[in-house]
Amino acid sequence: MIARSLAGVLLGFPLAGALLALLLEGLPEHGANVLIPALLLFFPLWTALMIATFLFRHARRAWFVLGACNLAAFAALALLRMAGS
Repeated sequence: MIARSLAGVLLGFPLAGALLALLLEGLPEHGANVLIPALLLFFPLWTALMIATFLFRHARRAWFVLGACNLAAFAALALLRMAGS
């Protein structure tokens, strides 16, 4: 149970940040007008990711899925920034 909690805390934090960054990248002016509301969404999103780790039967699966989601989110963010959008 502690391993799933750690997965949610340690991997959910950067994933929530990356998902919000992806959201802001798609908005005009990179979301400068809605930055504060987006930052307010960070904590509920991180909390939802921490709760979602308990849907996994095994901690190893939670670590794997959240790690893969982190890799995918940060890769998409890097590709968007390299494309210059």
